[in-house]
Amino acid sequence: MKINYINLIVAFGVGLLLFSCKALKQQDQDQALALPTDFDRIAKGVEDSTFNVALLHWENFFEDEELRSLIEVALENNQDNQKTLERIKIARTNYKIAKVGFLPEINGLAGASSRRFGEYTMDGVGNADSNLSPTVPEDKLIPDPYRDFIIGAQFNWELDVWGKFKNKKKAAMARLMASQDMANHVKTWLITEVANAYYMLVGLDEELRILQENIRLQELAFNLTKELKEAGKENQLALDQFEALLLYSKGQLIERQREQRSAELYLSSLLGIYDLDHSRNDLAAVSLGSKLTQIGIPAQLLANRPDIRSAELELLASKADVNAARAAFFPSINLFGMAGFNAFDFGKLFFNPASTVYQLGSGLMAPVFNKNAIRMSYEAANASQRIAFLDYEQTVFKSYLEVLDLVNSIDQYASQSKLKQEEVTAQKRSVDNSNVMFSVGYANYLEVTNAQRRALEAEIEQVELKVKELQTKVKLYRALGGGWNQ
Repeated sequence: MKINYINLIVAFGVGLLLFSCKALKQQDQDQALALPTDFDRIAKGVEDSTFNVALLHWENFFEDEELRSLIEVALENNQDNQKTLERIKIARTNYKIAKVGFLPEINGLAGASSRRFGEYTMDGVGNADSNLSPTVPEDKLIPDPYRDFIIGAQFNWELDVWGKFKNKKKAAMARLMASQDMANHVKTWLITEVANAYYMLVGLDEELRILQENIRLQELAFNLTKELKEAGKENQLALDQFEALLLYSKGQLIERQREQRSAELYLSSLLGIYDLDHSRNDLAAVSLGSKLTQIGIPAQLLANRPDIRSAELELLASKADVNAARAAFFPSINLFGMAGFNAFDFGKLFFNPASTVYQLGSGLMAPVFNKNAIRMSYEAANASQRIAFLDYEQTVFKSYLEVLDLVNSIDQYASQSKLKQEEVTAQKRSVDNSNVMFSVGYANYLEVTNAQRRALEAEIEQVELKVKELQTKVKLYRALGGGWNQ
């Protein structure tokens, strides 16, 4: 009985296909996140609008020229920012690698060898017998030792029938875009840190000025008390109290100078430079966030925040990874072949039709005994997709709550600052009155020192509130997206 080998191969291939198609079903993720339609009205005067402050680039958001120059230096020199740019290059290279997965693999082929066959071997006897044949012309006699020269090209092409390479390309493209969004996220973080450090230094400058002024006034009070003691109108206890207050203020001055130096060094680390030489504006001249009441609607966070977009793209990439892992269950179809010149005489290797060789074929390969390993890889890809979905959901959720918290903080800081300004005015008035009353004997030293101490604390607290308000506005700008999606 004559066996039809073609039908046998086809039947075998169909069997492999059916055996391999028992793949797991993909777990679809519900990617619909029910965001609120608007932000909770915690703070007064905050508006929902199609325009929001996240549409402003940082150069337009920050009005301080000194701060803008520092941010430019940081974006150019900061090592974290430079590393994100290198990660983009890696992602772009991975995308190019995935992109060429569709194409056949073509390799050049060239070789030369020499071999002597034993006389008591099949090859040795066969070659000797062939050389004795009268039908073999002189130029085709097999040399001894046997020499073999070959030059050509070979290829192997796996057809993307099941979309494996297509999904790998899709995943690489999504991760490339995600790396670009993460780069913007790092830039936003960097800009925020530089601005916060700058405002911290501006606040410390103001606190140093306040302490120096108070030390000057306290020295006058101390000298006055010293003169009154020498005149017999005050005692040593009063003098000690004024001296203790003066020493306390000088200690606070040294503490603020230490904090100032630490803040300057931290700012230098953000800028990526060793020497920090810049000027700063006064706290009274610093203003920020005149349009911060326009925070937009929650849905705009999905389009404006780089970390949310990056998480969404990673989710798309993980879904493509699952599809690529699923394709491993199916048989792969390969085309292969080679073409070139092959001869045992180097002089007849080139430009001789008789030395031409070629091969063309196809193959079908399906997993049989390693299906469990493929299944585990597929399940791992599904778990990674689930993690990516939860990361995306968590990022959106935290972003919404972060905006609410910052809006509430800005509103509360504004109310506190207004009350603190009134307190500072009252405390300064108290200091003036206590000094006058002390000089004429209607107030004792405890009333004067308490008034001076509380006035100093109130002024320092006012500066700290102002700095916190500025820093919170910067954080809100970052929380709304940082102005990269213009």
